[in-house]
Amino acid sequence: MTTAEKRAPHIGGGMGKAKSSLFDIPAKLDPVGSSHISLAVAPSLDMDSEGHPRPKVVYENTYQMEPPQRFIPERVKPVILDLLSSHIGAMDHIGAMEYHPVECSTLAKTIAQEIMTKVKAMNFSRFKLICLVTIGEKRSQDVRQGSRCLWDASRDNYAASSYENPHVFSTGTVYAVYFE
Repeated sequence: MTTAEKRAPHIGGGMGKAKSSLFDIPAKLDPVGSSHISLAVAPSLDMDSEGHPRPKVVYENTYQMEPPQRFIPERVKPVILDLLSSHIGAMDHIGAMEYHPVECSTLAKTIAQEIMTKVKAMNFSRFKLICLVTIGEKRSQDVRQGSRCLWDASRDNYAASSYENPHVFSTGTVYAVYFE
């Protein structure tokens, strides 16, 4: 008796021929494109609608080791500060900006999306952009935020800015990682 049979005698041996239903695969699978997906596996994307294999796409190397334009944090920081101050400052002017977790969560996602849109419009080509926005409650305390990344220090960079009012603080960070 093998170690696997000792640990799980109900699978594959012991009493009769019991099998797990997960491995009970029917002999004939449904045709490609049918609405029934077996074993929760998505249909194969390397076949077209008739079941014929699609031609493989082959990309050629660009041999471009340096970005055409470097990521310049000094151009991105004012964009982050402007969006943080406009959204949180606007809510502060109407007197509604106390910390509410659900509203601040939605607001952080909205601000992050707008920052990404504006930074992408700056055409930093061949960079993967990651945007993080944090909104938290101030309770007469101080907050320090840090991050660590594994990246190429000569090409990759980041820009960060923060905004605060008497009730909340917010930070926005955009990481730009060069994609060779």
